[in-house]
Amino acid sequence: MKKIIILLALITAVSLSANPFNTMNLNKQNISQKVKYAKEAAAKGNAQAQFDLALMYAKGEGVSKSERLAFNWFHKAARNNHVEAKFYMGLSFAQGRGVKKQEQLARYWFKLAVKSGHRQAMAHLASIENKINTQYGKNTRVSLNTYR
Repeated sequence: MKKIIILLALITAVSLSANPFNTMNLNKQNISQKVKYAKEAAAKGNAQAQFDLALMYAKGEGVSKSERLAFNWFHKAARNNHVEAKFYMGLSFAQGRGVKKQEQLARYWFKLAVKSGHRQAMAHLASIENKINTQYGKNTRVSLNTYR
């Protein structure tokens, strides 16, 4: 029994050392396949693929990093009712990633995400509401009714 276990361990060690870069090539190949399929599905209007492609551009995963392209794909996914994409639209406007920083538009997208049930968006929305309320002082009707 010990001989069989030693033999299996030896075979495993030899097969792993035969081509240690094989797994790296598979990862690159898998990423390029993922990008290819995401682009095809996104072009056909698949909201999840649009969101995945946006994340790829945001991170530079398999494609050149581009905040502007990431924003464009987040926008398409959000318009196709992808909840997480709505949240990322809010973040994009709040942080000025891929687009000019605009608190009112960030607030709009966070509100849409909250209405769709996104919990993190609620904290971001509260933060923006607080900031807007202090900017406009006690006249909160001006700031709160902008996107209702």
